[in-house]
Amino acid sequence: MANFSFGSNDYSVNIRAQHNVNFIPGWDTHRLALTFEVTARGNYTVDAPFLVSGTLWAHETPGPASWIGVLHTPRPVGLKSFAANLTLETSVTDQQLRGLERTRAGNDLALRAELSLTALTETKHWPVADDQEIIRVPHATWSNALTQLDAGAFVDVLIPVTTVEARATAARRIREAKTAIRDQRYEHAVALARAALDPVREACNTKKLHDQAVQKKAGERDQEERWAILIQSAYALFSGAPHDDAGTTENFTWTRTDAIAAVATAAGLLARLEDRP
Repeated sequence: MANFSFGSNDYSVNIRAQHNVNFIPGWDTHRLALTFEVTARGNYTVDAPFLVSGTLWAHETPGPASWIGVLHTPRPVGLKSFAANLTLETSVTDQQLRGLERTRAGNDLALRAELSLTALTETKHWPVADDQEIIRVPHATWSNALTQLDAGAFVDVLIPVTTVEARATAARRIREAKTAIRDQRYEHAVALARAALDPVREACNTKKLHDQAVQKKAGERDQEERWAILIQSAYALFSGAPHDDAGTTENFTWTRTDAIAAVATAAGLLARLEDRP
């Protein structure tokens, strides 16, 4: 929470970031709105107007490209005896959004607001105080906000709690794979995705159905056979991560987007077992 003191601690204004984010779409450049809670303590004047301004930065970001933009509000905020909401806005470009997505790599997004408060009617004390507030936006909140821009799509795959041991183990491997992606261990994440497909292949009788399906023309396969083709193909592809077969899988390389696709595929196929014994 950012704290702004005026006078010899005569009164203070606190600004706490909320998790809400909202985008207003534009052409290549968009308006990002962040919400804060404002409270006042001490010998302050109710409804005294304050102007809030500042800059927004990517927090805990490696490299120099962390500046995002100037924060502003269209009108002053008046101090109240209760918590009041404040919205600060800035402009972000598509290029900045792509950079933020690469940097956060599936984690929560950490931003830093460096703020200045100017007391517009202050006459007894210096009217300006500065502080900073760290804004942590949960992964799901930020990802859902991006869908407002048609800049990305976010799908949550919930793998149901199960008493089937092999499926519970597979769900744990999906969680471990997500951690591996955050740690930039992409090959390991793909290997974990492959392992998570083991109970899927067993429950769906994949090997038998796949061998049956490949004897038919693609257009003649029934639905379960087509699922079997998908599952077995994913398993075969992901098997390139834990194996180094001469001349083939030893040359496989795995990027972050490869790992995300592998883990998302395995998670979706595992979640599909919910209605199966």
